[in-house]
Amino acid sequence: MHNMLHADDPPHRLALGVAIGMFVTFTPTIGFQMGLVVFFAWMLRANKVVGVPLVWISNPATLVPIYWFCYKVGATVIRSEAVNAQWWRGWAHPPAAWMPKVEFYWTRFIAIAWPLWVGGCVVGLVTGYPSYLSVYYVVRRYRMRRWGSLTRPMAAESPSPRGNPD
Repeated sequence: MHNMLHADDPPHRLALGVAIGMFVTFTPTIGFQMGLVVFFAWMLRANKVVGVPLVWISNPATLVPIYWFCYKVGATVIRSEAVNAQWWRGWAHPPAAWMPKVEFYWTRFIAIAWPLWVGGCVVGLVTGYPSYLSVYYVVRRYRMRRWGSLTRPMAAESPSPRGNPD
């Protein structure tokens, strides 16, 4: 927190980095999340460092509850029927032929992937926007109270390496 408050970036860039991190956290992109945060932060000129630790929210211990919630939100948003016990039992008996087997797995993948992506984006936006606002105003307020400006004051004048200019 100290490093974020004292970073050289303006509050907007810091807050945008946090918002990007929060958004990517809820997308089903495990394994690529840190790279996506850095890429989107680079594209949007946000701080690349502050968003990366936020994707660690979705780790092996929290993966199932987060993505189950995102799936439920997505299924509600697109008004699709959530998977049930019968859907899970259907995995036990895939077709024997190659093309029907591909169709079988593809339809089951889409039944979960589409609501999960929609829900992840909705939850990411719903958490990212307030994160942006709160970080922006906290950093801004802290800096204005501490320094009287949004940028860090210059360090004490150091002597010129060429000697006294007088």
